[in-house]
Amino acid sequence: MSSSKETPAASVASALFSSDDTSLAEGFRDKVAALHSFFDRDKDGFLNHSELRGLQLLTSGEEMNVPTYLMACRSIGCDPQQGISLDGLRLVYAAEGSNVEDDYSKVFPAKGEAKSSDDKEEDVLEVGED
Repeated sequence: MSSSKETPAASVASALFSSDDTSLAEGFRDKVAALHSFFDRDKDGFLNHSELRGLQLLTSGEEMNVPTYLMACRSIGCDPQQGISLDGLRLVYAAEGSNVEDDYSKVFPAKGEAKSSDDKEEDVLEVGED
């Protein structure tokens, strides 16, 4: 066992996401980093409750209360007082049921992308039509 003071999230994440790890697509790492950076409003390198709440509201429409935030931090080995690190967010997105692609596209929608068939648009009448 290592005697370093590395947090559990950092320890696991460094094993999973090391720069020479070719098992994960660079796109995954880049998208998680972009999401983390976008919501890290105070630029301290961690997502506090307010910042993580913003990510969740935008990507799922669900509110995040403080007890849920505390549980999320503790489950990935992050200090709730400090927040969720980039490595911690990578762990979240590596978990089953998480989809970084979906969340990334909600936060950074592609310009000029065709709307999906799920988008409901009202019929638009041209001028002069009944």
